Amino acid sequence: MSRQINEEGLNLVKNFEGLRLDAYRCPAGVWTIGYGHTGGVKPGAKISEDEAEQLLAQDLADSGGKVEKCVKVKLNDNQFAALASFVFNAGIGNLTASTLLKRLNTGDYDCVPSELAKWVKATDPKTGQKISLPGLVKRRAAEGVLWLKIDSDDPFLTSTDMPQSIHADDPRVSYLVTAREGLRMRSGPGTNFDISKVLPTNTEVFVVKEKDGWAAVDLQGDGVIDGWVSQDFLKLKPV
Repeated sequence: MSRQINEEGLNLVKNFEGLRLDAYRCPAGVWTIGYGHTGGVKPGAKISEDEAEQLLAQDLADSGGKVEKCVKVKLNDNQFAALASFVFNAGIGNLTASTLLKRLNTGDYDCVPSELAKWVKATDPKTGQKISLPGLVKRRAAEGVLWLKIDSDDPFLTSTDMPQSIHADDPRVSYLVTAREGLRMRSGPGTNFDISKVLPTNTEVFVVKEKDGWAAVDLQGDGVIDGWVSQDFLKLKPV
């Protein structure tokens, strides 16, 4: 039996999904019913409130099970619930491919709220463009707050006063080149692009973004993309 989401996580999901007993199209055009259930929903479908609760329990159990499989570090109940909510809404594919998961699995717990905040876009069915939605911004923020909620008597961690000296999270992930003969860096994400440089084994690079098995890398740590390399020959730098 998979780990169960706690009450705070359950209430978060219910609050943001809302209860609809008649099938409807969500803003992204997906047929939905109950508390955000999407599997096999057909136009005109109707369910009872009890059925909506059962579907939600099944969906969250599935989301929680997927979180348990891909997260390699320990999570408290609030942290687990926050990620289960994210997977329920955004899908396990987005979590497994995310910088969030890569950083978290190295033990970088503090990155999670700011990484969650990146996932606020949906595709407008009318234009095909990805746009930020206020509802997603609010949900990611709530998941971030739940992630950070701990029992502590540390006045710095629990203060309700707003800090006036703040810092941006560092989105860069540090990797090492593993190719024995060096790794070819290209001008674009694919073998059809020109080779601009060969990076020796154990060269440290920062991954800026990823596409189809290729990583855009920053060699200087200044946020500028220097080229693209195959992700197959990169490994996370030990922390």
